[in-house]
Amino acid sequence: MTSGPTLRRRELYPETVIDGREVPTHPLGRLRRRIDALMVSGREREEASLERRLRGHPGVTRPNLIALISPKGGVGKTTSTFLVGNLLASHLNLRAIAVDANPDFGTLGRLPGEAARAGRSLAQLLDDADRLGTAAELRPYVARLPSGLHLLAAPSDARLTATLGPDRYGELVAFLSCFYETVLLDLGTGVAGPLARFAIERADQVVLVTTPEWITASVVLDALEHLKHERTVVVVNKAQPRPAAELKAVEECFRRARLHRSVTIPYDERLAVMLDTGTYSLEALERRTRLPIKHLGVAVAEQLV
Repeated sequence: MTSGPTLRRRELYPETVIDGREVPTHPLGRLRRRIDALMVSGREREEASLERRLRGHPGVTRPNLIALISPKGGVGKTTSTFLVGNLLASHLNLRAIAVDANPDFGTLGRLPGEAARAGRSLAQLLDDADRLGTAAELRPYVARLPSGLHLLAAPSDARLTATLGPDRYGELVAFLSCFYETVLLDLGTGVAGPLARFAIERADQVVLVTTPEWITASVVLDALEHLKHERTVVVVNKAQPRPAAELKAVEECFRRARLHRSVTIPYDERLAVMLDTGTYSLEALERRTRLPIKHLGVAVAEQLV
């Protein structure tokens, strides 16, 4: 019996196919691949390494509490909370929630687009906690971001927020730890008040936020001596284009403080607009901003327990 015509794969794909793409095996093709590899920038290789470190992280052994604090206001604590939380959720696949623990008018709950915001606050969650037994029942209280990060907003009435002391936040953290692997507390200004002290003492790690100006950085350095937390990351935030020597001097001061980690995040107008419009996307940022954000993610991830 005569067999019919046969169409072999190699007739359509004469070259080796890797990941859906033909890879020439002749000498000229190999030379081209070597040239392409050499043309990959150091920044691209650095970013690929950061991605591997983030996505390859083993996760946590128990719920972790991360406190984001600063002795100065307006330095970017909320932004840092948002950036870290998104990375923990998107790259480490952790169940992560960021809590607006600002005793005044917090802004964390306003960062999602209007459609994604939750209708209730942490105060209402505390009031209803005894009746909530499943993750699904938390839906009315938390905003869900595309990355997987959940946000819990502060009450809109600052007078109500001011009545919530360390005991109530302790109850909140204990409750949330039943449902989340990582709880991030976006705290108000100060490191010596009752709520800040509670957070620092309970936290598995602290993220201390500053800006590179001398007056702010010097106050944060003083606060660092006051903290003495064994797992601390310092974020030098909103670094404007400035003489390299000035920024390096600030970074060197924090390195001399024997920190576990120190990361500098540049000021980025596009990031500011994303946050202001509820359209945050890490991969849409330029590499000059993406890389430091991922370095921050690695710094926090590698100190999880």
